[in-house]
Amino acid sequence: MNKNVLLVDDDHVFNFLSSRLFEKLGFTEGIHMAMNGAEALKLINDYYSGTQSLPDVILLDLNMPVMDGFEFIEAFQRIRMPNKDRVKIVIVSSSQDEKDVARARSLGITHYLTKPIREKDLLEIMNSTRWG
Repeated sequence: MNKNVLLVDDDHVFNFLSSRLFEKLGFTEGIHMAMNGAEALKLINDYYSGTQSLPDVILLDLNMPVMDGFEFIEAFQRIRMPNKDRVKIVIVSSSQDEKDVARARSLGITHYLTKPIREKDLLEIMNSTRWG
C-alpha cells in the first residue's frame, strides 16, 4: 500500500527516522518534509499546480516555529480542494497533555501518537480503513 507522506516537524532527526520507518514498512510512494505548518501549506498548495502530489497521510508535530500544528490544521480545513477528505492527519507530538488531545479531537483528528513513534502504532494507523 504505497502512500504519499508529508512529515511536518522542525526536528530533523524525527523526520529522518520517520522517513526510514515508512520506507522499512513499504508504505511510501513519496516522502516530503516541511519544517513547520507554513511550509506544509505551501506544499499542499503546490498540489494545485501539479508539481506535488496530495499527501495521503500527514504526520504533524504540534510545537513548531512559524505555524504550529493546530494552526496548520485550522488552515488546512479552510482550503478548498478536491480529495482533501482523503488526507489522514496524524498528530505526532511529545506532548501528552490531555488538553492537546482534546483540542485535536475537536478539530476532527482521530489519531494522536506520542514520540517516539512505535512501528506497531504506525502500522495500525496505516492499515486502518478510516482514511479521510
